[in-house]
Amino acid sequence: MVTFVGAEYIIANSLIALKKTKNRTNISLSELNQLGIYIQQMSIENDVDAVFLVSQDQVTTAVFDFSDYFEYNAAEKVICIKKTKQITDLASRFVGYLPWEIMAFLVKTTNEFVKKSA
Repeated sequence: MVTFVGAEYIIANSLIALKKTKNRTNISLSELNQLGIYIQQMSIENDVDAVFLVSQDQVTTAVFDFSDYFEYNAAEKVICIKKTKQITDLASRFVGYLPWEIMAFLVKTTNEFVKKSA
């Protein structure tokens, strides 16, 4: 059975990984696009039964639907962790609600991507 993974999970997990690895609280739209491509490639290689929804429309919808957690800086074209939130808040809301195998894959793949990127 295919699981659909919303952009909010990808945004949150990328922000968690960036904060832990590089002490950053934002991700550019370009980086998020590259991450989405990487996740899709790795999901095919690892035969993960999921569809990751990372189109521009999905990302825009996620930022507005989860505005308690994310904010968009149009000048810099980055998505940021809301100033009133910590990564623990993101983890509480966005880690653990997907099937375990898919969540583990998403966390692992996102961490790999963040460590490889500049």
